[in-house]
Amino acid sequence: MNTVLLQILIISVSLSIDALGIGISYHLKGVKITKLSRAIIAMMSVIIMYTSLKIGAFLAAVFPETVIQIIGISILVLIGLTFIRNSIFGDENQIYDFDKSKTIDFWEAFILGIALSADAFSAGIAASAIGIGGSIMPFTVGFMQIAFLSIGGILIDKSQLMKKLNRKVCGVFSGFLLILIAILRTMA
Repeated sequence: MNTVLLQILIISVSLSIDALGIGISYHLKGVKITKLSRAIIAMMSVIIMYTSLKIGAFLAAVFPETVIQIIGISILVLIGLTFIRNSIFGDENQIYDFDKSKTIDFWEAFILGIALSADAFSAGIAASAIGIGGSIMPFTVGFMQIAFLSIGGILIDKSQLMKKLNRKVCGVFSGFLLILIAILRTMA
């Protein structure tokens, strides 16, 4: 597997792993995320990541390569640190089931998709600026969103250990992955 593809996978996992925490916590609270809702969330991720990669490519064409590399690496580190800080001190109990129906409907999925993809916007700009991206990345992020949302519920049913795993652990892990990518890009 080539280095860029591996970096795309790591970034996609780190941007989507909070979906694992959502899948776990929603399943524990009895909130169902339907297949259609997961597809909407993934679609939002693809759109947001695609847009951010295009913005990053534009910035890379306008600014000198060294400047844009420093900016891109800095953004990845800042996002990683933000993930860690928010995971430790943030609220992990945000529920997007606004109507209390115990099912995430179309509009709730749309809003949840934006929330899960907010960090992807900055990360996409950064990734594109430092030479990671391409047409596969938005779809990889979208696929990972669906996978982690689905896996969260499945793992709860199968494992007692997963019941103890919360969004804090997922967020800290995601943050470290993004910082790792930034460090690896400085050595490239």
